[in-house]
Amino acid sequence: MQSKIYLYENYFVEKEKSFFKSGELEASLFIYSTGVKAVKIKNSKGSATLLPFMGQMIWRCDFNGYEMTMKSPFVEPNPAKLTYQETYGCFLMHCGLTSMGNPTAEDTHLPHGELPVCKYNSAYLVYGNDEKGNYIGVSGVYNHMDCYNVNYEFSPLIKLYENQTYLDIEVNFTNKKDIPLEYYYLCHINHRPVNGAKLVYTADRKQIKVNHEVPENYFDVEGAKKTNEYLDMLDKDQSIMDDMGAPYQSYRPEIVFYCKYDCDENGKAYTMQVNPDGTATYVTHFPSELPYGTRWISRTEDEDTLGMVLPATSEHLGKLYCQRNNQQRYLKKGESVSYKMQTGFLDKDEAQKMVGRYKEIFEIKDKDEFIQKAFEQVKKDY
Repeated sequence: MQSKIYLYENYFVEKEKSFFKSGELEASLFIYSTGVKAVKIKNSKGSATLLPFMGQMIWRCDFNGYEMTMKSPFVEPNPAKLTYQETYGCFLMHCGLTSMGNPTAEDTHLPHGELPVCKYNSAYLVYGNDEKGNYIGVSGVYNHMDCYNVNYEFSPLIKLYENQTYLDIEVNFTNKKDIPLEYYYLCHINHRPVNGAKLVYTADRKQIKVNHEVPENYFDVEGAKKTNEYLDMLDKDQSIMDDMGAPYQSYRPEIVFYCKYDCDENGKAYTMQVNPDGTATYVTHFPSELPYGTRWISRTEDEDTLGMVLPATSEHLGKLYCQRNNQQRYLKKGESVSYKMQTGFLDKDEAQKMVGRYKEIFEIKDKDEFIQKAFEQVKKDY
């Protein structure tokens, strides 16, 4: 059973104020000093702060005192008018839908499409219970119309459960037009990297595609040189990316990978950053729904971020590239589609259990030995 409370812009005030509370679940509303309106959903373990009218971004997320969001110069969100680049520092943003990825010189679309900072027609708080327990969440509807060409409704849903350290992410969209909708979607989740951590994920290292995209005019000549040298190393051995903060790594200004994921018996794929203290952050998704596991890492003085997996319907190389490689998808008139993911924080015991799922997928012979080596490796050389 689920109930809904609509959020109207005049509900928001400068000082954070409690708006709804049920047991340990609570929602508060406030306005950033930049004028952007926000809703914070909380439980006994942590919180997520969303921008209900601007892209329904998750601006910040923390659990057990652990800040999961990327580092950036944007302490507060700016009221972006056109692209996410006007305010890039979020934990999660939705990308698409009529285009997605980095436009080439031949493309005409915005970076990552219209969804990241779109203006929502409606926003609302949800609360209820399901097989996982009691929850609180944020959702809304964005209607995108372009005369003769496009008319779709996009509705994301972020759920936070009682006494849990994860967020359930679901997106739903419907083609309202009388012609097929060509679409692209990517969920851009931006975790904060931890030096000395180990990446553990259910993707075959031999099927990782490394993109060589360092701009020729990048101002940091030495940084670009080191990144290009690192890219050459990755071409030979993709596993060297798994040790976060290793001295030979360079992510200036960024490196983007594409990973083809394997999954468990339930169709679920796993990606983890196992920290030196044994805790972890993670993302799970379903490759049958979102088959392109994009990884984006940028480590500069201003931006420090680990997009350990950005589940997507296509690669990130622009609309024309995707069309040439038959990566576009279509919705018929009146047809809808839904995609689901999860991201969160794990304590030591929970992290070991998820590493165990990795073992089961790849049928590693000695589970206990593998887990021990995985946790010992994150401390090596640090």
